[in-house]
Amino acid sequence: MPINLRTIDLNLLVIFEALYATKNTSRAAERLGMSQPAVSNALARLRDLIGDPLFVRQSRGLKPTMKAQEVIGPVREALSVIGRQFVAGSSIDLSTYRRQFRIVITDPYEPIMMPPIVRVVAAEAPGVEIECIQPTAGFAELLREGSIDLACSVFPVDTTDLVVKSLGQTDFVIVSRRDHPAITKPLDRATFLTLPQITIGRELRGMTGIEKVHVTQNIKRRTPYAAAKIWSIPPMVERTDLIAFLPRRFAEEVAGNFHLDLHEVPIEMELQHGYIMWHVNSEHDPGHRWLRESMLQAIHPGWGARPEPSQIDEHVAPTPA
Repeated sequence: MPINLRTIDLNLLVIFEALYATKNTSRAAERLGMSQPAVSNALARLRDLIGDPLFVRQSRGLKPTMKAQEVIGPVREALSVIGRQFVAGSSIDLSTYRRQFRIVITDPYEPIMMPPIVRVVAAEAPGVEIECIQPTAGFAELLREGSIDLACSVFPVDTTDLVVKSLGQTDFVIVSRRDHPAITKPLDRATFLTLPQITIGRELRGMTGIEKVHVTQNIKRRTPYAAAKIWSIPPMVERTDLIAFLPRRFAEEVAGNFHLDLHEVPIEMELQHGYIMWHVNSEHDPGHRWLRESMLQAIHPGWGARPEPSQIDEHVAPTPA
């Protein structure tokens, strides 16, 4: 029998969407600022109203039934319409605001963007928690599901249901251990071509333009070691005679701790672009807006005026083109 969403309590639809997004009763409760028993009771009411279990409990969380998969689209569309109509003029008090945000973020951005964000959260919204997770090829779908709130990546997603903003662009530098015996400054092309390099694992290579440069310029290099993560590169360079490419801002951030020398790249390289993305359903969410504007401010000092810390309304200020 068709389900008439207009006959169902709006609060139940909000809880259903949170359960679908998180696949976990505890996380849904935390996201909504409710107790777990209250969420479980709401799910029981929904099951009675719809005549379907909606979710099946598994070892890794809740698995949506076919009926849940069938109705999640209309539910999200309805909630989005209602949100746009009624959230205008609403505000939140950051001093009492409680919420957990999940962010997909690439390694080079985390040490640059997140320390100032943690300081902002501690000062303005102490009830906010942030969980950063490793990049995945399916982050766009995670945004659509509501499993994550934001994604910071070098890959923009060209789709109408995601908002994409630039995080700017960066160039690369070569890093070596301090006082490398084979390098005299400045690092020249001939020396560069003779030195063994650290690369990154296959799953991460597409995240930089480094591989493309070596192919298009027909540059042969020795890569005796492939690191699992970009964060593994600085200590490896510090303790060996290997060199590596790193994004400039990331390299500048870690060079002192790992006693690294930075060298200009002696070959032509394109700049690497970065992007921050979120789902259109979050566009008018005042808490979400506060966080993403804080992140843009962290990567782009002077990006634009951040909202006042105590009261955040939903109106989205114009951003530069």
